[in-house]
Amino acid sequence: MEEIYQFKLDPDKETPMYRQIADSIALLIEKGILPTESKLPPIRKLAAHYGVNTVTIVTAYKYLEQKQMVYSRVGSGTYIAPLPIAHIPTSLTQRNLTNFSTPPAVAHTINFTVTSLPHTLFPVHAFKEAFDAVLDREQGGAFRYTDSMGYLPLRDTLCRYLASFGIQTNAEQVQIISGAQQGIDIMAKAFLQYGDVVFTESPTFYGAAGAFLSRGAKVLGIPLQQDGMDLQALENDLKLYHPRFLYMTAYFQTPTGISYSMEKKRRLLELAEQYDTYIIEEDNFYDFHYGKEKPLPLKALDHKNRVVYIKSFSKILMPGLRMGVMVLPKRIRNAVLEAKYTTDISSSGFIQKALEEYLCANGWERHGEQVRRYGSGKYRQAVSMAKKYLCPPASCILPQGGVSLWVTLPEGVTDEALCSHALTKHVLISPGSQFSLHDGPSHEIRLSFASLTDDQIAVGMKRLGESIRELMQQA
Repeated sequence: MEEIYQFKLDPDKETPMYRQIADSIALLIEKGILPTESKLPPIRKLAAHYGVNTVTIVTAYKYLEQKQMVYSRVGSGTYIAPLPIAHIPTSLTQRNLTNFSTPPAVAHTINFTVTSLPHTLFPVHAFKEAFDAVLDREQGGAFRYTDSMGYLPLRDTLCRYLASFGIQTNAEQVQIISGAQQGIDIMAKAFLQYGDVVFTESPTFYGAAGAFLSRGAKVLGIPLQQDGMDLQALENDLKLYHPRFLYMTAYFQTPTGISYSMEKKRRLLELAEQYDTYIIEEDNFYDFHYGKEKPLPLKALDHKNRVVYIKSFSKILMPGLRMGVMVLPKRIRNAVLEAKYTTDISSSGFIQKALEEYLCANGWERHGEQVRRYGSGKYRQAVSMAKKYLCPPASCILPQGGVSLWVTLPEGVTDEALCSHALTKHVLISPGSQFSLHDGPSHEIRLSFASLTDDQIAVGMKRLGESIRELMQQA
């Protein structure tokens, strides 16, 4: 902080004193000389040093706060902002499309990038019966447009399903969508204007961040801890940036697998109410829980109607189904409905009717139990092989659910280097930088095990361990 005391004020300049002080501090911030979260000098001390009134320093700090370069903590002081808004990167979508495209298929490649289940687990026969039943019942009428909010019997059926997760809602608050990604994009379309700010977890799912960036929003990542977002960092940023909404996943987060503690879920809802913002909660993998307790979505605790809950059926049923659901707070229902209508009028009526028929005939739990048994076996194998071949020198989070492991690499080994090296051993992995809001290499990778056999998991982990150790020797 000594640098702040070194610039000279010029009383003969037309520029007011407070601006001279503020501009000098701003220059130090932009050059990186004043680090993020460092505390600015006390107002009285800086005023005494420059021989000015304390009001001059207060005005300088307020000016910097308006520029979103600093923020104040009540009773504590003024601090350098985590990330000046003009510097928030916007290259995520382009980086993922250009740098991390799936390499050409290689014979005998072990692919740790696929998060969908093997097609042998798809309930094909049951859906064939559902398709036939709908066609027999409705003939050509099966292909008529449905209400833009979705097929009412399906919405009623999904309300009963959601109640099993603790989400109490009604058909008027349920919007059928063509997959979770469309739900995220509809929220961006309905509420974001150029320059708006959106918070996500850091790291985060690039599909969501890409949707926000495509609408001209600025995306700011909130660091993750073992039990969810760093809530102190979140509150500091809420004071400073006033985001349009916050995007998160309460269980088995993409890509880390982290789940939120009950304490953090409750506090997150309190902060959303206090700072008048909404939370988008995406549920892709809650069905893939391998512990005794069923996940309790954030939406189940949402007594103030601050949460937009988005669930995809692609992971638990079939990727090509392209069907999902949103549960909407009343205050934003009409805006979402308009955005959905101008996107595609309505999701496929025939698929909606078939899904409703399938759920009525088969329920949800039988297939869910089958998938959880399968996923749990793959999870145990992946954890066992990771401990045997990767950890140490690497380390990984044990999520107790989902279909992936998030692995932190040893010092000196980057994700890009490991991706390239592993490819020579016919192993494909997802680099951590694919999920980052910042440019540059990462020291994490994601390993998805859902589509692999036990032998492939074992062989792939062994090859990865060999690659990591060979790169460590080269470092």
